Amino acid sequence: MADMGKPHCIKRIPARTLVKDIPPAEANEYIRARAKENYEMPPDYAIRDVVVLGKPPMVVGVMNRKQKILFPFTRPCFGTAVMEMDALPGEIEKIRADLGEG
Repeated sequence: MADMGKPHCIKRIPARTLVKDIPPAEANEYIRARAKENYEMPPDYAIRDVVVLGKPPMVVGVMNRKQKILFPFTRPCFGTAVMEMDALPGEIEKIRADLGEG
């Protein structure tokens, strides 16, 4: 279950919706197909202090050259969407450190 002590509102993140109202598995496939670098997120993982809501497994994708981050987000009553945001300095490195294999 997500950490209820952290905010869950996607509107707090300046992100663009790429695809909306798709099954979570398709969101993961979409991200994997577009971002060569991707990682599985635990259910309570937060991006910019906003807990990413969704059904595990959830994938976050890193587009290093474009400095973009792709991630799924499930909004109750709205379904799952794939979001894209510009990475802030250090954000990609944080994702790698938090979720990388080594």
